[in-house]
Amino acid sequence: MLPTVDLEGLATPASIPRTVAAVRCIVKRSVLDTLCPAASHIVAWRLLLCAVSALGLVGPGCAPNDLVSQPSTTPGGADPPGSVTVGPAVDSLLVGDSQQLIALAKDSNGQSLPARDIVWTSLNPAAATVSATGVVSGRAPGIARIVATRNGHEGTAVITVWPTRADAAECDAPKPGWIWCDDFEKDRLGSYFAYAPVDGSFVRLAGIGYGGSTGMRARFSRAGQVQAGFLHLAFGKTPGPSIRPVDAGTEPYREIYWRHFTKWQIGWKGGGGNKLSRAQAIVSRNWAQAMMAHVWSGILSEGQPYQLGIVPASTTDESGKVLGTEYNDFAHFRWLGTAWSRTPLFDETHVGKWYCIEAHARLNDAGRANGVFELWINGGLEARIEKLNWQGAYREYGINTVFLENYWNDGAPQPQERYFDNFVVSTERIGC
Repeated sequence: MLPTVDLEGLATPASIPRTVAAVRCIVKRSVLDTLCPAASHIVAWRLLLCAVSALGLVGPGCAPNDLVSQPSTTPGGADPPGSVTVGPAVDSLLVGDSQQLIALAKDSNGQSLPARDIVWTSLNPAAATVSATGVVSGRAPGIARIVATRNGHEGTAVITVWPTRADAAECDAPKPGWIWCDDFEKDRLGSYFAYAPVDGSFVRLAGIGYGGSTGMRARFSRAGQVQAGFLHLAFGKTPGPSIRPVDAGTEPYREIYWRHFTKWQIGWKGGGGNKLSRAQAIVSRNWAQAMMAHVWSGILSEGQPYQLGIVPASTTDESGKVLGTEYNDFAHFRWLGTAWSRTPLFDETHVGKWYCIEAHARLNDAGRANGVFELWINGGLEARIEKLNWQGAYREYGINTVFLENYWNDGAPQPQERYFDNFVVSTERIGC
């Protein structure tokens, strides 16, 4: 599991004064009950980040500056002849993760000053180091105060470094409901009914997975590259032997969850790279789809490039007649909406970390618009679409494929990599 924390058991280390006090203050005012569900036992970094967002809403009685990096001040509280602020001011990393911090320096007139004059320092390099350009890297569990200095003025960020989970080989002990598990510690690539390494772009490698384990590396080797490889998994009842299932191949699944860990390298640019994963009901030998549950990023030219989105679609009419005749038969698509994650996974300050991404698709019952599509990031629900008439009364095939994809519609803007690990498909919630 990704690290969790019991709120009541939190101490208040000297290096992060008032942080927990601020969170408890929010809890007392019931803001976290609304904005941060299950606040008594949630992923630690989500608690702190959610608290940062909530502080602006709590009103009198809570200090809104407890979790925000403050510009340096002169004795007596007078405004300084310049200031430095750092963002994000509070965040967390896993050991081995990296993150870009941003320092904003201003003069006494509030005018921005060149970032090249910033000097970065870690006050606990055993836990986290920081480069000359503000890239902080988790080295060992602990808390580090990162300081950005310019002409004697300082801004700070507090970074908590958590250990990675110990069970990198989680497939050795599958949990109830699991249809498929691939932690890539063993070579299971032959079990996928289709795998495209694309000239070595998408390959299984030691040392690049979660916690330094074995994982899959997807490399866009040149600017403009569109396809960087895929894994196609089949399960349950399928329409032909070429779509080879990993289970008995008889079940028409009406509801599935799929989860993978993914990291975009530090310095990643251009948004999310569009295609990430999709679950589908493939219903003919030429891959006609009755329904699709796409997990995609936005596009720079079209909006939401830094968020992950869920995009349900269908090629049946509302009664359930399949109109699609081939794969991606766009002329017969019914697009059923879009919902975006709150977390901007692909912006400058979020790449470099592992994220646990889980999606859930439940088909509608015949005659009812009660289908559901959901997305969790690091255990927190970030997007949901409900009341879906996904495929009318159609029932011959259920959800029978999940694809992991690396397809960039407009081509990658530069050479760069992302990484996959711990891929699970299940009939029950998987978690992180």
